[in-house]
Amino acid sequence: MYVNGIKTYFNLKSNLKKPLSELKEMQWRSFRDLVEFAYRQVSIYRHHFAKTGFSLENLRDPSDIPNVPTTTKSLFQQADAQDLISDQLHIEKLVRKRTSGSSGSPLDVYYTPEDRIYRTILHLRILFYNGMRFRDKMAHISDDRNVPDFRYSFQRLGFLPKEFVYAADSAGDQLDRLAAIDPAVIYSYASSMVLLASEVETQGSCPIKPKIIFTTGELLNSDDRALIERAFSTKIRDIYGVVEMADVAWECPAGEGYHINIDSFHVEVLNDGKPALPGEPGKLVITNLHSYAMPFIRYEVGDVVTAPIDDPCSCGCTFPRIGVLQGRADDWLYKADGSKVSPLIFVVASIKGVLQYRMIQKAYDQLAVEILPGPDYTDDTLPDVKKHVLEVMGSGVNVEVVKVDIIPQKSGKMRRVISEIESSP
Repeated sequence: MYVNGIKTYFNLKSNLKKPLSELKEMQWRSFRDLVEFAYRQVSIYRHHFAKTGFSLENLRDPSDIPNVPTTTKSLFQQADAQDLISDQLHIEKLVRKRTSGSSGSPLDVYYTPEDRIYRTILHLRILFYNGMRFRDKMAHISDDRNVPDFRYSFQRLGFLPKEFVYAADSAGDQLDRLAAIDPAVIYSYASSMVLLASEVETQGSCPIKPKIIFTTGELLNSDDRALIERAFSTKIRDIYGVVEMADVAWECPAGEGYHINIDSFHVEVLNDGKPALPGEPGKLVITNLHSYAMPFIRYEVGDVVTAPIDDPCSCGCTFPRIGVLQGRADDWLYKADGSKVSPLIFVVASIKGVLQYRMIQKAYDQLAVEILPGPDYTDDTLPDVKKHVLEVMGSGVNVEVVKVDIIPQKSGKMRRVISEIESSP
């Protein structure tokens, strides 16, 4: 397994500086092969293509890609799980991961163990290109969904060492934990790093000296970036990922936009269904080229970015670049004492019986959680949600969890978190 993984890594690494024309030809072949596979092997695509009138004859060259119908999360949610995956695979043998429900509605995603390794290698390519080394110790700040209960054998030998910090702990406790780890690299939600940076400035000194910080999970604005880099005296490299697919685009040391992993994804930016001009904002549509278990073809993500530019980056990487304008910038929540809580800490979407949810905070001591029940809803669902939310929010907050028949949407996308609090006390 490790030998194949190393081979895959060096193959992917070699793509970073290949001519863009060669990369686009590779991308087109991968796109065409994936569509043909889905057409023949995946039930939901057979029905979706037939319903929209698409056939393989409509896909002869790259200019025909817009002929392939787009897909949405709701399309997948309405289908049986087995219909989403290849006819050649058994669902019980696949890796299952549930999206966090950033739009309030989670989705179960399935992929093969081999594809899980590919995702990891794709991630490592970003880290290594930005200066991380095999023996650099990483601190991963996350919720408990991403904390594995095992370690790889190479980690026990000192390669790619990683320690976890629980994002729901207080900022002070997290800093103490980081001081004990003394990491060279930090990987974290952007909002978690904002909280930690604020705590560092409050304390007046930073207990660690990381050489690089990677952020992910939500929009990183210029003020937050400046705060984090000032507090930790290092640079940030932001990664744009989609849970359904893995790391799609990333910043390099030059900081001239986000490089698209063109060898693994086909990225489109559309305005009213038509391609946006280079640098022009539009809605993001992505095809995952490396996962055949549960294909995502022309998947409407919902985020707004600027259309790719092909001009060479000064770092030397030939991958096209996008500018991320609007990520998952949910509102902050507040504990009773006024301290901020990142919405990414909550795992409400993973609780049995939750189809969709929304959190509304009207005051520091008042938080309402609306639950749209799923098919596995039971009498335990609401109490389980309340218990989890109270564990994160702490004492002093009155949490009301209610079952609803509908959660309203605006402009086709639902806000998962709504805070009506303007500032902390």
